[in-house]
Amino acid sequence: MAKETKGKNKCLELPQTRGNFQVKGIVTGTQKDNFYKETQTKTQKPWRILNFGVKNNKDSTIYVTLSDGEKDKVYFYKSETVDGKRKTDVQDIPWKDRFKFNKEGYRLIGVNTGVSKITDDKGNEVNDKKMLTGYDACKEISDNLVDGQSVFIRGAIDYSHYEVNGETRRAVKFVPNQVSLCKDVDFDEEDYVPTADFTQIIVFTGIEPEDEEKKRFVVSAKIVNYNSIEDAEFIVEKKDLANTFKKNLKPYTAIKVWGNISVTKDIEEVEVSDGWGEENKMDKINSPTKRELIITGADPKTIDKETYAEEVIENALAKIKANKEAENEFGVSDDWGSVGSDSSSDDDDEAW
Repeated sequence: MAKETKGKNKCLELPQTRGNFQVKGIVTGTQKDNFYKETQTKTQKPWRILNFGVKNNKDSTIYVTLSDGEKDKVYFYKSETVDGKRKTDVQDIPWKDRFKFNKEGYRLIGVNTGVSKITDDKGNEVNDKKMLTGYDACKEISDNLVDGQSVFIRGAIDYSHYEVNGETRRAVKFVPNQVSLCKDVDFDEEDYVPTADFTQIIVFTGIEPEDEEKKRFVVSAKIVNYNSIEDAEFIVEKKDLANTFKKNLKPYTAIKVWGNISVTKDIEEVEVSDGWGEENKMDKINSPTKRELIITGADPKTIDKETYAEEVIENALAKIKANKEAENEFGVSDDWGSVGSDSSSDDDDEAW
């Protein structure tokens, strides 16, 4: 069953269909104006935004975004097994005391950073690991990260949409909850294999060929967030896998999928006469890079035909619409925030 999707959203009463990513590569974009920015929310609370890229091969860059603001409280958790059962205790601490709390066994729910080096007791140079709020992590990363460094990043995939001139546009962001320096990445190594992977619980709604050639297939899906349900598309390149989806999955079936993050440039081959005989073929980049989530596998043991049934999803969408109408009519209170980030205690600086 796909109910490993923890954390019900309060207004929808549906488990969130969480997605995660990991990427390893070379940092780029720290010299750009939008690398780090400090601003304020509508209620005049401090807010920080961080944007940079990770080149995972010579022609592919994956951009990550982290943003967060000051909150009233932060949360520390402690997990332990008691009488064979896993128990977790969470303690909320005032924002101003977030650096003072050091109760044994408790970890901050936040972003795991390791973007500077220290010398350990054995004289080895290691990452200076710090668990920080997203707000503090933005500053820590901006103060230490530079272009050319090799990093390993893991985090959550964020799906959203927005309106432009009456047209709905969809966005996918990669939000890190771990940023760690790692062994130097060398694209020229003979055995180099790019790391840019994702896992995602999807609510499958259909699959169709991308075009008449039927070399690739588009999976339509819904993603259940904390307070929204988003439409999303994924790509399947293997016909056998596409046929398996078509045969075994009915609309509104949840399933865990995984695959690769693909970044390609939209390139058109044009011929240019250079006056020296034969025409010279050049590559002309038509538009910005295109990013796709390529499904390479799925776990049939996670199939869930009940939790996200069509009627359930439609009722949830109706609730979302009603909530938005109420917000438009009566206004919205201050940012409530949420515990949010993945509370994984895995400190590994390398891939899964």
